[in-house]
Amino acid sequence: MKPNLARIPGDGDRLAEAILARAPRRIDQSFLDSLDPAASLALGRYGVRLVTIALRENSVDLLRRSLLATGLADCLQPDDDRDVMVGLALPWIVAQQLGASPAAVFAVVADNLPDGPSARLVKTFGAREDITLAAFGWELVATTDGPDFRPLY
Repeated sequence: MKPNLARIPGDGDRLAEAILARAPRRIDQSFLDSLDPAASLALGRYGVRLVTIALRENSVDLLRRSLLATGLADCLQPDDDRDVMVGLALPWIVAQQLGASPAAVFAVVADNLPDGPSARLVKTFGAREDITLAAFGWELVATTDGPDFRPLY
């Protein structure tokens, strides 16, 4: 299987960036209601793509942005928690690799999401200490452009 940046289309990145640019610091239900539920696909893809870019650029700010996009996607179109956690493993690992506390990074993002299941999942997952790429079905691979992640299955 191809690495994330090669297999996940970036055609919705501009939409995701525009949504994040106008998002209030503390996102509320009225902001979510202003979004088309279809935007969740663009936000979800952007979140997964941006986590690799955060790793390549050694940027905790990009990592937070990635996690916020992922959290917003889940707020708009809730998914099975187990599937969401598979995606959350990447920013958790990247936070650790960047020398940041995953719990702290995830807590900041969770505090910006509307109260509810998505925010609780982000905060709870960030506080875990048992995360490995292999346990969540990922591997880190070297590409000609830099590190990236690839699903194992």
